[in-house]
Amino acid sequence: MIPRILRDTACSNGDSLFLRFRDQSISFGQMDERSNRVANMFREIGVRRGDKVCLMISNRPEFIELWFGLAKLGAVMVPMETSMREDAVSYIASHSDAAVLVVEDTAHLAYGGRLGNIPEVRKRIWIGAGGGSPAGFLNYREAIGAFPRTITGLPETDPSEGMSIVYTPGTTGLPKGVMLSQGNYCNSGKIWAEEVIRTNAQDVLFTVQPLSQVLTQTLTVMGSLMSGCPMVLEDGFEARTFFDSIRRQGATVFSCTNSMIASLMKLDATPDDAENPARLAFGGALPGAMRRGFEKRFGIEVVDGFHVTECGGMCVANFGESRKEGSIGKPLRPYEVKVVDEFDEELPTGLSGEILLRPKIPEAIFLGYFREHERTAESMSKGWFHTGDRGYVDTDGDLFFLDRKADCIRHGGEVFTCDEIERTINFHPKVLESAATGVLSEMDDEDVRVFIVLRPGEVLPPEEIIQWCFERMGTSPVPRYIEFISELPKTDAGGIRKYDLRKRPLRDGQARRNMATN
Repeated sequence: MIPRILRDTACSNGDSLFLRFRDQSISFGQMDERSNRVANMFREIGVRRGDKVCLMISNRPEFIELWFGLAKLGAVMVPMETSMREDAVSYIASHSDAAVLVVEDTAHLAYGGRLGNIPEVRKRIWIGAGGGSPAGFLNYREAIGAFPRTITGLPETDPSEGMSIVYTPGTTGLPKGVMLSQGNYCNSGKIWAEEVIRTNAQDVLFTVQPLSQVLTQTLTVMGSLMSGCPMVLEDGFEARTFFDSIRRQGATVFSCTNSMIASLMKLDATPDDAENPARLAFGGALPGAMRRGFEKRFGIEVVDGFHVTECGGMCVANFGESRKEGSIGKPLRPYEVKVVDEFDEELPTGLSGEILLRPKIPEAIFLGYFREHERTAESMSKGWFHTGDRGYVDTDGDLFFLDRKADCIRHGGEVFTCDEIERTINFHPKVLESAATGVLSEMDDEDVRVFIVLRPGEVLPPEEIIQWCFERMGTSPVPRYIEFISELPKTDAGGIRKYDLRKRPLRDGQARRNMATN
């Protein structure tokens, strides 16, 4: 599936630019040849159809050529963040039955020799700038040149062929291994390129988001492959230079997160902010005022959307003439959406509950959770996937996102989203960012616990933030527990690791009684 599309594009348009990274420009034809070398290398070291290969690599072309090489073999990539904790690396390598670990030099340096002590992994490959490699590792750059750039003797892959196992943090501790097919990747990229961003011959796709993230893989990389548009890859976000890169690369469509947009909006405005080639940015659901301000200032349309790893890409999008303020849009063509109560009964329009998705085609949903059949069956009740997210649908069929179910707080017989609480606290001029979680109290109720990162040099008494919340939060519960920390634990994609925060014990003197109850 993916190999055929790459091969066909290389045959018809092989000299066209596919990928630009720093001073490297790689055509579709060159990527086809590079991934052939990769497939030959993996076949030589014993990787076979269905074998799992962990990729612990940051944003660099090697990630994509390794991915496409595995696709040609019918093998399965297991992407991992380079900042992942040691226990998580060991768990994923063991749980996925990984045969090979590919790791770049920066990640190896962070872990030292410990990456060589994962007994489940039979082969280890090292990617680095210099010559040589650590003991027990095959040097990728030295090895790859020894293999031919053509390949023979491989059967065609089909849409149901496994392409990846993407481990998601989950809310209960151990990560879940989401199995995605080659067909899922191609379907996500095609729908995205043709129906949402509607690529044209002048488009250049741009991302600083991690390649280990499934949304970067399915939308930016596969969007480029399915449309024939070039993509530009950079290895990190820096607000002050972001639009310099956009202008220099001629990028027209880029991926973003809410925190990226917020950082760009905090920069001092300049008269030439809107003088850039970008026409569209896409990411999560932005607050209406922030989206309107960004679009007006930079002259760029923002596509809101809703995605879950199990769908492989964006499944709901708010874009074009039908875009509605505050909504995350309507389901894309391969999906149906409904909102249900705790008994899985569909709720009337306007009432909030859990968001469920039903795929109309097999390629629009995951293959299941690896080695977890019961969990897969629970998540796919009667053909509907339970997203674990809360929202509601209005009379026009537009979906409105509220929060993760696990990211909600049950207080006083009602359910409140953490997002409501965090938005209020983040508006405080001394606060950089915050994260709210629930703490179990009496009668199965929950109190609010908030972790706050202050702006540099600021001091904020807990009583002041409580008063701030009390005056602005309406019916939402005011925080009872407040902890100031230097930084929030985050994934490479910028998401907050709420599970890590929930594990932190309450300390003496941390509790602050709500001023509302005094």
